[in-house]
Amino acid sequence: MNALLITPEQTRPLRHLVLWPHIEKEEDCIIDIDQRDDAIHLGVFDKQEIISVGSLFQISTPKLEHVKQYRLRAMATHPDHHGQGSGRVLVEKAIRLLKEKNQEVLWCDARIKAVGFYQSLGFNLMDEVYDVPKIGPHQLMWREL
Repeated sequence: MNALLITPEQTRPLRHLVLWPHIEKEEDCIIDIDQRDDAIHLGVFDKQEIISVGSLFQISTPKLEHVKQYRLRAMATHPDHHGQGSGRVLVEKAIRLLKEKNQEVLWCDARIKAVGFYQSLGFNLMDEVYDVPKIGPHQLMWREL
């Protein structure tokens, strides 16, 4: 398994299937900053099929003191491939890329069911649980690079 750079358009099928099934059309599964110059979109492939996706954006949260921050958003793994390591491969690739860019921290708003996954990758918990409408409970997590 290998994580590669992909286009924002290639993230949409998994975003729709896994994260945002409440959005009517797959092509509407976009993030308003998908096309920014600092955006990095990653996909993990099984043969020709993308089985995990995640997007990285140079966004800071005031909850962290680090100057150079990136945010991980819209990470999703196809249900048929859960627990097979593709999410780990994607996050590890993200960490390597961000270290090369001399970034200090990677953070995300993790769904509660994914907290253990991020903790296994060295992420720390911050703040209380909060609800994202139509999606569910989340918690801010972060990892120094």
